Amino acid sequence: MTPTQFEAVLDRAAQFLTANLKSSTLYHGPEQFEKGVLAALQNAATDLNVTVAPTYHRHAFPDIRVNGYGVEVKYSKRNTWNAVGNSVFESMRDPTVNAIYVMFGKVGGEPEARWGKYEDCVTHVRVSNAPRFVVDMERDDAPLFERFDISYGDFTDLDDDGKMAHVRKYWRDRLPPGEHLWWLEPSHTLPINVRLYMHLSQAEKRVFRAEAALLCPQICKGPRARGKYEDAAIYLLTYHGVFCPQARDLFTAGSVALRADDARGGNYLLRALQDIEPLMIDAAQRLDDALFVEYWGESCDRDERIKRWLVLADCYAGDTGWKPSNELFG
Repeated sequence: MTPTQFEAVLDRAAQFLTANLKSSTLYHGPEQFEKGVLAALQNAATDLNVTVAPTYHRHAFPDIRVNGYGVEVKYSKRNTWNAVGNSVFESMRDPTVNAIYVMFGKVGGEPEARWGKYEDCVTHVRVSNAPRFVVDMERDDAPLFERFDISYGDFTDLDDDGKMAHVRKYWRDRLPPGEHLWWLEPSHTLPINVRLYMHLSQAEKRVFRAEAALLCPQICKGPRARGKYEDAAIYLLTYHGVFCPQARDLFTAGSVALRADDARGGNYLLRALQDIEPLMIDAAQRLDDALFVEYWGESCDRDERIKRWLVLADCYAGDTGWKPSNELFG
């Protein structure tokens, strides 16, 4: 069966479904509509000697297979042609399906059924517990895969890390300044429980301070710089589920910058960083590169991260009266 023949089947099925959505409530409801799509496709393909059947599992993608073609069914009770699609990872994709189409039915406003090629209808990625495509039959923007600069077929051939690289870039380009992604890799999940920083053990505090300091060299800005600790606090919250009500206390409170025999005054930030130098070196070796791309805006080899941090920290320190590269890491 050629694409032209299959699309003719979709045309006939959509006409049948539209008539039924308008004349009765038999196919009103997502499950009822999916059954109606299956029946409509079977009826429309009667003369083609093809098998029209559900895919191998009720949660598989797409919903229906027809001799190598697939149909994903979407339904809305509202007057909209927009719906959340499947996971970007397509872990339960039917291996017998090559080209995928969407059959969308809505009953809000004027009841109607429409079809389209799946790759042309995907317009956005929505992030909840997992990144999911968004299908829109009346898109205004270019299809998502054009903005990804990759075809849908090539995208599906990527591994999970490759797919997430496109999704992260897409979302990173949409974020306003000062905002960050909390999901950086497929394996990272946000902790369900949020802990207060002041209730952590001293060992945990020092490890988390070291990671935040390494990823956020802007903490070396002058004392009057606004928001210089915000990224550090955001990192702790979004990556470790740790809330720090007073972000500046991560590095400038006497409790983290002064030892028992220290006199008060001087550069508290410098003392706090000197105290966690070994832990920052350790963090530079073990943190995922995606974090440096997110917080530094660039990838960096593990063995070069401390050197690069010093360059960035010096730039942020500017003419504040101290130079991190003269004081830290030998």
